[in-house]
Amino acid sequence: MKRPQKLSSLLLVFTLLICVGGSGSAMAREAMSKTTAPGLTEARQKSRKRQTVAKRTGRRTSRSAASTASRGAKAAQATKGKRGRQSARSLARARARARALARLRVLRARDQALRNAAVTNINSDETKGEDLEIRRAAIEALQGRAGTVVVMDPNNGRVFTIVNQRMGLGSPVKPCSTIKMVVGLAALHEGVFDPTQDVQFSRRGSMNLTDAMARSNNPVFQVLGRLLGYDRVVYYADNYGFGQKTGVNYPGESTGFLPEPEDQETGLMSSHGENFGVTAIQLASFTAAVANGGQLYVPRTPRTPEESSNFKPVLNRRIVMAPEDRMRLMAGMIGAVNYGTGRLAYNPLGQVAGKTGTCTDRDKLGLFTSFSSVDNPRVVVTVITSGYQEAGKRAAEIAGRIYNAISPRFFQGNGDVPASSGLELQN
Repeated sequence: MKRPQKLSSLLLVFTLLICVGGSGSAMAREAMSKTTAPGLTEARQKSRKRQTVAKRTGRRTSRSAASTASRGAKAAQATKGKRGRQSARSLARARARARALARLRVLRARDQALRNAAVTNINSDETKGEDLEIRRAAIEALQGRAGTVVVMDPNNGRVFTIVNQRMGLGSPVKPCSTIKMVVGLAALHEGVFDPTQDVQFSRRGSMNLTDAMARSNNPVFQVLGRLLGYDRVVYYADNYGFGQKTGVNYPGESTGFLPEPEDQETGLMSSHGENFGVTAIQLASFTAAVANGGQLYVPRTPRTPEESSNFKPVLNRRIVMAPEDRMRLMAGMIGAVNYGTGRLAYNPLGQVAGKTGTCTDRDKLGLFTSFSSVDNPRVVVTVITSGYQEAGKRAAEIAGRIYNAISPRFFQGNGDVPASSGLELQN
């Protein structure tokens, strides 16, 4: 009788489940879950937790990976940009180097062409009557540079040698800073400034004439040139023998040229020699006049032994030069050799006075015109060189080598040149 009773109980439960529907199902699941083993439930909960943690970790990992990838992409892009900029700069530098090397090759080729032309010219020079010892010293001092050298006696106009006569006589060049001798002497004679005071060339800048000449200060001479004005600068340059032939007894002499009236900006004209064209023989003749006190001789070479033994100077004219103006100009020229731009011309046997010049005409020019000794001037040396590395100090160095070679002859009584005894005035 007990088994049918259990069946009746089951039927009753089933009927109740049908009546209550979904809530019954929930209740049934709850009842079933209560009857499930406790260990199984905990395992499912742990599994769910692990799954949740894994999902969260995965999302974080994904975000981190995405962020890392983004940073990596940005870094890569930045590196690429930096490398690109570096590459562009490297390329620009390489191109600049290539241009510089190409220009250097052109300059060297031009320089070599000038040197070759100078050698050809020197080999074709007319040397009859020249002092071959002095000529040899001048050629050796040039050391193969493209240039010209004039060596003469300031007391009578006798030319000892002209090396590279085609350049020295027939190729006028910009005088560069040697024009400062002309402007300084003219400004002193005209009294446009007080030579005992500094020349003010800017609000805070000033310099006295001696130092300005020695250090070749451009602003000072631009001021003096403007104070003189175009007409007076050109007048004195003409009086000192520029823009005209010297009358030297060599073929192929040029007159050179003076600035034209339309070139009336006297600043660069007076500091750099802008719009002037002078020859080495003109510059040497003017320097000789400064050395001897104002007598502008006709430069000549005696062509025969008789002319040499009876050499008579020919005076072109006496130039405008007061003794005190000459002494002030010479102080600056001495300073140029003792502490200024012409130091490489210094000679211990005789005090050299000179003026350098550096500028660019077609090529770079180096000029130095000078005489020695100041107390008893015996020789004028004028050097002009041309080439891409030339400068006044290099020309002064060449003159210094010439003085070293010939000074013992002139200043130690060995083979002195006979003094001239007469004076012939040119018509």
